[in-house]
Amino acid sequence: MKLLKSIFLSTLFLINPVALFGDDKSDVIEVIKTWASLEGDLNEQAELIRSDRVMIAGAYVWPDQEDNLMIQNERRAATLKRDSGWKIMQTIVSPKVKIYGDVAVAHFVRRFDFIPSEGELSPPSMDNATMVLVKENGDWEIAHTHFSQI
Repeated sequence: MKLLKSIFLSTLFLINPVALFGDDKSDVIEVIKTWASLEGDLNEQAELIRSDRVMIAGAYVWPDQEDNLMIQNERRAATLKRDSGWKIMQTIVSPKVKIYGDVAVAHFVRRFDFIPSEGELSPPSMDNATMVLVKENGDWEIAHTHFSQI
């Protein structure tokens, strides 16, 4: 029994605590990739976004998150009315994350693909993206997004 206890304790000290408890950088990247994967479900995507989020896209500052979600849902509904098979995909490329306590700053390239059900495919839209995430109650949430077209 004493040998078994010694082996167990030795193993605990050898295991990387990051592997046991997670790594904030990896967690932030996972939130960003999950956010991107939910582009087809804006309401589910909004669960990762703080209500006080600021979004800047090009020269525009979007309204608060509630109004932003309403506008995005209306625009999406209008697009799907014209083309019910239309799809949109986001891909996150080369994310880099810096952690400052309970704040994370991330930079990545966002690739947007709009796929109509008929007709020609347009080339993807590419943006440099910066996100600020805040950790509250153990969860990372998106507090600020900034997209600049490449």
